[in-house]
This record gives sequence, structure tokens and C-alpha cells, in this order.
Amino acid sequence: MSNKEVDRIRKYIENVNLVLNKLKKERYEDERVEKLIKLSESYCSDAKFYFEKGDYITSLTCIAYAEGLLDCLKFLNMINFEWKNEEMKKLHNKVLVAGTFDIIHPGHIWLIKKAKEYGRVIVIVATDSNVKRLKGRNPILPSSQRLEVVKSIKYVDEAILGSDDEDILKKVEEIKPNIIILGPDQRFISEEELRNKLKERGLNNVEVIRINEEYRESPFYKTSQIVNEILKRRGELEENKNAQNKQLNSSQYNYN
Repeated sequence: MSNKEVDRIRKYIENVNLVLNKLKKERYEDERVEKLIKLSESYCSDAKFYFEKGDYITSLTCIAYAEGLLDCLKFLNMINFEWKNEEMKKLHNKVLVAGTFDIIHPGHIWLIKKAKEYGRVIVIVATDSNVKRLKGRNPILPSSQRLEVVKSIKYVDEAILGSDDEDILKKVEEIKPNIIILGPDQRFISEEELRNKLKERGLNNVEVIRINEEYRESPFYKTSQIVNEILKRRGELEENKNAQNKQLNSSQYNYN
């Protein structure tokens, strides 16, 4: 394990410990909350012990249990706290990316990797019907196949199919992301327009980030480029095939 990874575990423990110190000062009517906070404290104590012994894997496992208990209590509105460290916030950020993802290329991977810098990446893959409605054409690959490919990308934590109807924000309401990433080609809506539409749905604290930079480090960084190259090569193949047939027919004629 690298020094950087060890340092991240140390900060992880420190941040959970800070939250526990705050929570221990509170009094809770439900004794189950007290018990779970004490259990989290025990896991945190174990994490410190194993960290000092140099057993970083066990230490990480213990502190993850401690954090998980606190997050569950918070999710159930039984306790209230905020993570202070930026890395801890990233662990809890739900970062949403949506798109067609038809014929995955380096540009797609690059955008999803960028999104990963902000937290857990959840990808919404557009359904076939919505692709046709928004782009005026059917996707090359069906939605089920596009979804499976996206799920296999290592920077993706979760991938789901979008809604089949015209309400493309329905899934966003269900996910309740902290951040939405827009790619350089997604110009059908501005950041401000999207923020306003989200506020109309009660999603007031969603950060909308536009990635303006475009990946251009490979010859084919857009689906349209790949399709055009395939059509070009198909045309060349047909020309070569026709030329070979003409040559073959000519040889047979001369032989006769």
C-alpha cells in the first residue's frame, strides 16, 4: 500500500472520529441510536488500533463499518451531521451523468473519469425511444446492450436505464444527485435552464457542472466518426470486391 493510500486511511479515521466526538455530546431518546453510535465508536477504536499496528486493510474495513453505521442513522433521520473533509464529501456525493453511450469510445470514458473526480458516478443510459425522439434516429445498439457496456466501465458505480417517456428528469428525481455533469456535446440545455427545471421539482441543491473541454487524444473520439469510418471502409471493401469480380470475369473471357 502506498504512502498516499495510508494517509487517506488516516484522514478517513480522523473524520469519522470527529463526527463521533460531536455525536457523543448529544442525548437521544431512542436507545437504539445510542447503541449504534457506541458500536460505531468501537469500530473506530479498532480502526485506530490496526492502523497503529500497520494492518491497514483491517483498519480500513473497521472504519468503513463505523462510517456505514453513522450514514444509516443519518439516512433514517435519526442523527444529523456533516462530513467536513473534501474526500469524505466525495465518498457521499452522487454524481449523475446521462447520455446515449452508443458505441463506447475514449471520449465517453474520459467524461466518466472526469465525473469520478467529484464522487460516486451514476450513469443514466437513454432508452431507444428517447434517443429517437431527441436525435431523430434509432441508436445503433439497443439500450440493454448499451447499459451492459456502461456497467462494465470501472469508473461507473451504478448504471440504470432512463425513463421511456418524455420526462427525462423523472429518474433524476428518484436518484436525487448532488452533482450533474454535462458533457461538451450536451448543448440541448444550458446549466441555468437545468438548475431552474430541477428547482421546479424540489431539487434545490444540485450542482450542475459543464465539462467544456473536449477529449481529442485519439483519432475517433465521437460515435459519428466511428460510424463514418465504418461506412468508408465498407465502401472501399465493395469497390475492391467489384474490381476483383471484373478482373475474374475478364480472365474467364480471355481464356474462352
